[in-house]
Amino acid sequence: MGKSSKPTIGYRHFMYLYMGESIGPNDYLAGVKVGGQTVFEGERAGSGTLAINLPQLFGGDKKEGGLVGSLQIRMGEPDQLPVPYLQEQVPGPWPAARGLCTTLYRGMVGAMNPYLKLWAKRWGRFVQGWSTPVWQPQLARIGRGMNAAHIHYQCLTDTVWGCGLDPALIDGESFLRAAEQLHDEAFGLCLGWRRGDSIGNFLQTVNTHVGGLWAFDPMRGQFVYRLFRPDYDVATLPLLDETSVLALESWQTPLLDGSVNEVTVIGRDCVTNLELAATFQNMANVQAQGRVVADRRTLPGLWNRTLCERVAARETAAASSLLQRIKLTVDRRWWGVKRGDVLALSWRRKGVQRMPVRVLEVDEGTRTDGALALTLVQDIDGMAATTYLRPVIGPWSPPDTRPQPVPAQRLVEATYRDLAGRLRPADLAQVEDDAGFVVALGSRPNGPAYGYTLVTRSGAGDFVEVAGGDFSATATLAGALGPTDTVATLADTRDLDLVAVGSEALIDEELVRIDALDPIAGTLTLARGCVDTVPTPHAAGARVWFTDTYVGADPTEYLAGDTVQAKLLTRTQQGTLDPALAPVAQVRLDARHARPYPPGRLRINGAAWPQAAFARLDLAWAHRDRVLQGDRLIEHEAGSIGPEPGTTTTVRVLHALSGAVLHETTGIVGTSHTVEVLLANGATVRVEVDSRRGVLVSRQRHVRTIACECGEKLANADFDTQAAWTLGAGWSIAGSAAVKVAGIASDLAQPFAFVDGGVYRIELVLSQVTAGSVRVGLAGVAPIDGATRNANGTFVDTITANAHTALRIAADAAFAGRIERVSLRRLA
Repeated sequence: MGKSSKPTIGYRHFMYLYMGESIGPNDYLAGVKVGGQTVFEGERAGSGTLAINLPQLFGGDKKEGGLVGSLQIRMGEPDQLPVPYLQEQVPGPWPAARGLCTTLYRGMVGAMNPYLKLWAKRWGRFVQGWSTPVWQPQLARIGRGMNAAHIHYQCLTDTVWGCGLDPALIDGESFLRAAEQLHDEAFGLCLGWRRGDSIGNFLQTVNTHVGGLWAFDPMRGQFVYRLFRPDYDVATLPLLDETSVLALESWQTPLLDGSVNEVTVIGRDCVTNLELAATFQNMANVQAQGRVVADRRTLPGLWNRTLCERVAARETAAASSLLQRIKLTVDRRWWGVKRGDVLALSWRRKGVQRMPVRVLEVDEGTRTDGALALTLVQDIDGMAATTYLRPVIGPWSPPDTRPQPVPAQRLVEATYRDLAGRLRPADLAQVEDDAGFVVALGSRPNGPAYGYTLVTRSGAGDFVEVAGGDFSATATLAGALGPTDTVATLADTRDLDLVAVGSEALIDEELVRIDALDPIAGTLTLARGCVDTVPTPHAAGARVWFTDTYVGADPTEYLAGDTVQAKLLTRTQQGTLDPALAPVAQVRLDARHARPYPPGRLRINGAAWPQAAFARLDLAWAHRDRVLQGDRLIEHEAGSIGPEPGTTTTVRVLHALSGAVLHETTGIVGTSHTVEVLLANGATVRVEVDSRRGVLVSRQRHVRTIACECGEKLANADFDTQAAWTLGAGWSIAGSAAVKVAGIASDLAQPFAFVDGGVYRIELVLSQVTAGSVRVGLAGVAPIDGATRNANGTFVDTITANAHTALRIAADAAFAGRIERVSLRRLA
């Protein structure tokens, strides 16, 4: 049989695109978008080649490919030559496209999808492409926009596409004042002219944006430009009154009712090509009318929100201020007045005294008329000084669809439950004890990410793609969670709608079962200490991962002791996150799946988490069996399951401060064990309980820290002196021992305040016994004695106190011997 071949799942598409852009040359290429995705952003000046290497732009080969190729920029310089490649493809003469800005792309345009995506480009043009010397180039550019005075100048003088006027016909002084004013105001325009529109209409659009007017000055024989700004002194304006007015044609004063008092100006963001909106109101007008009368103005050359707000304020003031409009005929003394001039109008019958009015139209009539017809409007400041902005909801902005790193991530070793839920029993049985698998957990970043690519490595090699992953639901603890708490309050929740009741969650190193979930209140009801973990305390802010379904599982079989590193490369419609931007998570494997589960339902003296105890520690627990439990989530408090064959329990007691081992018992096959901690003084001890199967120890162990009242209760228990002891007949203290000679029955006693119901351990060490016997006991209203001792050795009695006030050692008359030591400790 021959070697198998890989199936063809799709095609990459390559094209050569020749695209016309605009009249050239332009100053620079500012941006390129293809299919709505950003390919280039910056300022690429002059002709040249832009390399594009974005194979993941539309999702890579798993979706619609990307762009890999070169974009040749041809600005259309006077010495530009034809494209050699086009001449090779289509023999014959080819135009050099001088004076035209064109681009040529050659390379991959996508994959899987045979349809070509739309290309869009953004250009900057300020000082390039002038057929006349560039006028005042230092003022031409304002931010991303062009100075409106320069737009007028070029439109009027350009000999290729403009009006072709001699620059000598331009009043440079008035144009310069306007250019400097606009530059100081940061008022540039991003506005394109198309051949389908006349130059006159285009310039009128420009003037509507900036609040200006151009006119021909008959006195100078030049075109002048003036902005509607408060750049005059009313007291020095030329006076227009009844003495020079031949006829008052009309005097219109708008009515308040129905006047516009709210204006919304719509601009367009030059980068995103999305609408910008700003709304202003004249609050006084709104109150006077008792209603809002709104109007909407579309000014696409306003390329940022600040400009939209300023123009909206200006337009609101003009529309709502009830400006008076006058038409009148004046004598020839006013010959030379032009559009845009500001005059002071006085009219006694109207009660008007030096009212500023701006000339909108001038009709010079004929040479024999001897009169001029003027259209005037009451003037206001061109830019509002005081405005009232009504908050509005801005235009929708698309989300950033570029892949972003996951905000939180974790790499963990797979548990036996993980494998039991994913592998067939036969495959699970083949997994060796020294093997290990990893599982990745990652939270969803902001934006339209739909998953991630999991890449891993062991050692210093390259990261290799091993699987795809889904974002895990996650949260943090709003408050601390004690080891016995079963209700948790969550904060910073993400994707809780993916969580199912009965599923698994991970808090720090503890696995829990979700028994109830309220995503609105943000509360969880938990079953604690599941799988191979035990209940532990968790601090506020601890991260909670919901781990049952939405994870990234690496199928690679590693070895115990390996350190595995992983990166989670977020995927969006624009492709996959650059690996250099992804943080690294790592975990060291320790054969987790093969280790026995720790015991469950641990109790010490009947309590789950005792804080204090006496000298005796009675431990009880429940068996656990990872094989029998399989993929079930059995909580810590459940009864015994198993145990797994070959599994035993180990109990250790250590001094909490020094770490010294006070007790250790291994190989316990039952479910209980008793430890008596016998120290000279009370101490804090640490109790540890784990499971073992061969050389494998449970991954987690129970740990309890207990203040243990386990010290000696008697004074002078070693008989260094007679102090504290009452000696009966025949007793003496000698050689650090209590000595009794035969002859008479008597007691050795020491007063002690026994606690009713307390269980006490009394240890007696006898030596050199030659005859007779002794018994330890408690003296009181109802004395109680222990067993009779008549030989050398160490003997222990356990007695429960009840109204007893002293410890006594009763010797019969025949007893002769030594008591080396008497010890009293409370067990319970």
